[in-house]
Amino acid sequence: MSDDQSSDGRTLRVVPAELAAAAKTIKYLLDELSSGFKSLDTDVVSLTKTWQGYQGGLFAQGYTEVKQGIADLLDAIADTTVALDAGAESYLEQQQVHAEAIEAVAFSLDLPDAT
Repeated sequence: MSDDQSSDGRTLRVVPAELAAAAKTIKYLLDELSSGFKSLDTDVVSLTKTWQGYQGGLFAQGYTEVKQGIADLLDAIADTTVALDAGAESYLEQQQVHAEAIEAVAFSLDLPDAT
């Protein structure tokens, strides 16, 4: 766990395992959303092939915008999972560096054996 203090004095506690778990959960949701939207897209493409005329054209045009919005959303969610994973890894690396520094200092002290 790591604590960072923001400029307004509040403390943010970071638990790398929780970041990694959040990333895994979001990735699972992303996969489910992607699958659902792919299925929806198949259905809508079939619909727009048969729905002709002015109203069909308006629907197809609107769906094209929705489809782009969904693609952008899924990309943003994917970026979030990458950022959470990277954040967790970064904090774990930082903790390892700190642990090694403490260990190095402890070994450099000339303390009597406690046994």
